Amino acid sequence: MLLFACNDEKKDEAKKEDASTSTMSSTDKKPATELLDLSMADPIKKSWTAFSKGDVDGMTADFDDNIRYTWSGGDSAIGKKAVQDYYKGRWNLIQSLSFSNEIVLPIQVNESQQPKYAPTGKWVLYWTMVDVTYKNGKKLNFWSHSVNHFNDAGKVDFVGQYMDRHPLIEATKDLMK
Repeated sequence: MLLFACNDEKKDEAKKEDASTSTMSSTDKKPATELLDLSMADPIKKSWTAFSKGDVDGMTADFDDNIRYTWSGGDSAIGKKAVQDYYKGRWNLIQSLSFSNEIVLPIQVNESQQPKYAPTGKWVLYWTMVDVTYKNGKKLNFWSHSVNHFNDAGKVDFVGQYMDRHPLIEATKDLMK
C-alpha cells in the first residue's frame, strides 16, 4: 500500500507540473490585438497638424520613402514624393484648413485577420472632423478616417484614408481648370 501511495504522489506531481506548464504557455501567448498608449499616435497627430498649416514636408516627415497611400475611392500614390506632390497640389486650392474632434486608437496587431491587407505591427486609427475653405470661397465640413501602419523602422509605410471625396471634387472643380 505504501508503494501505491508513493506512486500516486508522483502521478499527482506530474499532473500538477503538466497543468502549470500548460497554464504558462497559454498566458505567455500574446493576444491577437493590444491597445497601445495614446502617445504612440503622436507621429500621426503631428503629421495632420503640419498638414493643417500647409507644411506637406512636415506632414510626410515620418513617412517611409516607399509609402503606399490609398484613398477610399480606389486612387493611390506610391512613394513619399508622389504623396508630397499630391498634397502640395491640394494646397494650391485651399485657403484654410483645420481639424477638430480628433479620436486616435493606437493598436498592436500580433495576429492578422487578413495578412495581405492588414499586416501585423503597429497601427494608428485616426478620425477627425475636417473644416476646409477653398480659394473659390466654398466651405466643407466632413469626417475623415485614416488607418496608418508603421514598419519596423518606425516609419509610416501605409495610409488608407476614408472620406466621401465627391463633395471635395465638386467644391474644387472650377479651381482645377
